[in-house]
Amino acid sequence: MGWSLPEVPDKEHTQTWSPWICLLIIILDLFIGVVVALLKSPTSGAPSLSSGYWLPLTIQTLVGIWAVIAIYSFWWEVQATWTWNWNEWCRTMRVIWRRRAQQHLVISRHVLISADPGLLPRLAHAGEEEGDETPALTLLPGEPLTPGITRFEQLSRYLISQIKPTLLARCPAGRLQVVIQTSSTDKDRESHSFDRVWAAESLPWKAEVQFQTKGLPFRDWNRVVDSSKQPILVLAMHYRQPDDVLPEFASALLLMPSILLEPGEQKNALRLYRAMPLNTRALTSELGELRDMTPQPAGKKHLVWHSGLSDAPRQSMNRVLNELSLSLYDAIGTGGVIDYDKACARYGDVAGWALIAAATGMAAYGPDSQWLLLEDANEAWAVMLANSAPVPERHYSAIPPPFPGGSIMVALLLNVGLYGLIIQFFPALALSWSGILLLLLSLAVTLSGIAFALRRIIARLQRPSFIKAARHSGKE
Repeated sequence: MGWSLPEVPDKEHTQTWSPWICLLIIILDLFIGVVVALLKSPTSGAPSLSSGYWLPLTIQTLVGIWAVIAIYSFWWEVQATWTWNWNEWCRTMRVIWRRRAQQHLVISRHVLISADPGLLPRLAHAGEEEGDETPALTLLPGEPLTPGITRFEQLSRYLISQIKPTLLARCPAGRLQVVIQTSSTDKDRESHSFDRVWAAESLPWKAEVQFQTKGLPFRDWNRVVDSSKQPILVLAMHYRQPDDVLPEFASALLLMPSILLEPGEQKNALRLYRAMPLNTRALTSELGELRDMTPQPAGKKHLVWHSGLSDAPRQSMNRVLNELSLSLYDAIGTGGVIDYDKACARYGDVAGWALIAAATGMAAYGPDSQWLLLEDANEAWAVMLANSAPVPERHYSAIPPPFPGGSIMVALLLNVGLYGLIIQFFPALALSWSGILLLLLSLAVTLSGIAFALRRIIARLQRPSFIKAARHSGKE
C-alpha cells in the first residue's frame, strides 16, 4: 500500500567508449591495407607514388577505418542511450510521485466547536486538568435545541456565519465547493435543508454541494486535491438526534489552493496534504514512506494522532515511531502520541474530519507537523498536516544524454557515400551550387535526424518493458 511507489531499478551505466579500441581498429585496418597492397602490387615492382596506384588504396583504407569506428561508436551510443533513457524515466517517475504525495490545500480558516471546549488545551497541557464534572453533550448552550434536521440547519447556519468573513476577504464571489459529512443517514433531507440555509443567507457564491457517504472521506479528498482550483468549504458534524447520548461535534474548514494566497502567507500556511493508503500491518515501512515523500525541515517535531486502529498497530505505535527516529512533542498527549478514541467520543464516519479539525486547532499550540492515522473496517489512511512546506528535493545532477558521436560519424559517412555517388553518376551536379546546397541540406538533416530518430526508436522499444516493470514493482 503506501503511495504504491513503483520501484523500478536503475540500469548500470554503460562503460565509456575506449580510445584504445579505436586505436586498435586503426592499426588493424592499416595492416589489412598493407597486406592488400602487397597482394595486389604488380610483379614487376612497387608502383611509384606518381603512378596513381596508391591514392585509391589509401582512400579505401581511410574509409574502412572511418566505417569501422563509426559502427563501433554507433553501437556504443545505442547501449548508452538505452541505459540513459531507462534511468531518466526512473528518475522522472520518482519526481512525479513525490510531487503527487506533496499535493495539498491550505487551511485558510477553521472553526471547531465541541461539547468539551477544554479538550485541546488539556491535551496540549495548556489548560486545567479535567475535574469531576461531566462534559456537556450539546453545543451552543445559549441557543434553543431541537434534535434532528432542525439542529443540522442551526449548526450549519452557525458554521457558515463564522467562515463567511474570511471567505469574503479571500474570494468575494465565484464558485465554491462545499463538502458535507455528518453521522446521519438521511442525506436527502439534509441536502434539501442545506439548500434552504444557503438560499436564506443570500451568499454571493455558487455552491457545488457534495454530501459524503459512509466511511472515511480520504478517497474523495484525494480527488479534490488533484483537481481543485477553487475554495472548498468542509462542514463535518455530529448533531443531536432524539435519544442520542453521543456528544455533539461541529467543524468547518476553509481550504484554498496555494496559488490563491499572497506570497508572504504561503511560508507558514497550515497545509493539509494528500492522504496515503495505509497498511497497518507494516507501520514501520508505511510511515517511513510518508516521512520520506513529504519531508519536513530538519528539527521539526511531530505530533501523531490515531483513531480506530486495531489492537496490534495501536500497541506497536511507540516502537514504530522510535524505529523511525521521529522527533515528537513529548509534552503533548502521551509522549507526542494522542489516542483520539480515548480523548474523544467515537464519531464513526465523521472521525476523519473530526480528527483533522482537532489537529487544526492543536496547531495553535505549537506542533509544526502532525500525522493523522485512521482506520475503519474497510480501509486505513495516513494524513499529514504541517505548517511548513516540504523540504525541496535535493538538486539532482542529471546525467546528460550520451554524446551522439556515433550518429554524427554515421551521418558524415552517409553523406560522403552520397556525394561519391553524385560524382560518379552526375559529375556536373557535384561541381555546381545545386550539388553543394544538396550536400549541405543532407548534412543538416542527417546530423540531427539520426540521433533524434535513434532516441525515439529506443524509447518506443523500451516503453512496454518499462511499463511492465513499473506495474509489477508497486507494493501490494
